[in-house]
Amino acid sequence: MFRKCLEAATRGVIWNILFTWFAIAASDDGSTRILNSCIAQLGVQTMTASSSGYGNASMAFNRRFSYKPAAIVYPKTKDEVALIVKCAAAAKTPVVARSGGHSYAAFGLGGQDGALVVDLSSMKSISVNQSTGLAVSQTGNRLGNLAQYIWDNGRRALPHGACPYVGTGGHASYGGFGYYGRTAGLLLDHVVAAEVVTANGSVVTASNRTNSDLFWAVRGAAPSYGIVTAWTFNTLPAPSSLINYWYTFSPLLSNAQAIQILQAFMNFAAAKPTKQLQSVTRVQVGNGHVYIGITGTFYGTASDFNNAISPLQNSFPPNVGMSLKTASRDWYGGLTDFTGPLNTTGPDDYDNFFAKSIFSSTAYSQAAITNWVNYMTQKGSSAPVWWWVLIDMYGGAVSDIPEDATAYAHRSAVLNFQFYGYSSNDGHNPWVGQSGIDFVNGLAASLDPNPWAAYPNYVDPTLTAAQWQSLYFGGHMNRLQQLKATWDPFNVFRFPQSIPLPT
Repeated sequence: MFRKCLEAATRGVIWNILFTWFAIAASDDGSTRILNSCIAQLGVQTMTASSSGYGNASMAFNRRFSYKPAAIVYPKTKDEVALIVKCAAAAKTPVVARSGGHSYAAFGLGGQDGALVVDLSSMKSISVNQSTGLAVSQTGNRLGNLAQYIWDNGRRALPHGACPYVGTGGHASYGGFGYYGRTAGLLLDHVVAAEVVTANGSVVTASNRTNSDLFWAVRGAAPSYGIVTAWTFNTLPAPSSLINYWYTFSPLLSNAQAIQILQAFMNFAAAKPTKQLQSVTRVQVGNGHVYIGITGTFYGTASDFNNAISPLQNSFPPNVGMSLKTASRDWYGGLTDFTGPLNTTGPDDYDNFFAKSIFSSTAYSQAAITNWVNYMTQKGSSAPVWWWVLIDMYGGAVSDIPEDATAYAHRSAVLNFQFYGYSSNDGHNPWVGQSGIDFVNGLAASLDPNPWAAYPNYVDPTLTAAQWQSLYFGGHMNRLQQLKATWDPFNVFRFPQSIPLPT
């Protein structure tokens, strides 16, 4: 009965939209008026430019951006999301979903003025089937919510990043890599079904058995095809024990020593060590010297860790002040060593930054690393921004999945670099302008001027269309465009780097 009543209500809304369209479509602000009129009839919490909370609600996590959405709506059910999408489609207003709002380019606000933002923060239910281990999580949940719930309800685990406030929506859509990634794969590799609101306002299930083409697309490019309102994840039994480790080095490394350490790490990653091991190198410069720290997790015993890590440790040059600290943990303790508390009830942080990424399927040459270290020491100390670089050892279980199994395109990489420049005082100061972007671009180009791939969750909005389509989606672009025509033929879900319709 409820479904029939809802269908009847939907038909009434659509007729009202059409009536309104004929009445005011000729006016300059007709689309906005159609949208607002339609949404007002839904009874969904909405903020527009005239609302008192609009300013705070439309603030980007990356304060480098400031956009003015046409409206921000806060649905509580998938059916409300479906009606909202119908309103936007009728008004020809671009639609974006906001899960955690941490898009580096503020694509959760549309990445431009005038988008309808569907904020999913009121949709946070989670359940775990204790027999199957399947977890159903609505997209308003953040990584901390999901990780805490599945641990509390069955001691379960998933691979994901280390920032609790990041939303599950974008993270699962574009990859989802973290300290458990080489062992268990990407977060999207554990998606077995998605509940999706499509461009025509339908609510469908996407899985290997149902709408399999859409299921392929949402695991790598979901925001271009619909709004995923809930994910079904195949969770794993949490490892009973693990080893976290931290390497530190002298803060007075010479350039030659820094080059040797970085070369050792890259060679180690390229040798594809056991999938039980994850390593992350952090690189900065201070007082003219390169600072290097290596952290990671080993999912196994202390003796096995020593055997796994020894090829890396033995390749470090002498007299570099190397020190190793380890800690035995259970899954939860090991996770929170790097994430901090998983609770997300407090205020979120923000920043003011520009970032980009590079994937590499091999170690870089000594000449390339030398050029990179020289750039860091010569320009990094006087850079217009504060900055750091993270190098994730990649591959392992990520590479076990065939490259064409999902829309996520880059599984052959062994290294993932993130180059991150931010304003001083943790983003509270204004962005420095083009000089900051130029420095970070130079930082990346000094290592690799022509990268073949990049990580789409570290999105760079300055790339040209040809660049981002190749770097983020590679050989999958043609299929993605054909599926765009199938599932969103009028380009309802659009933002500056959404999958375009085929020409």
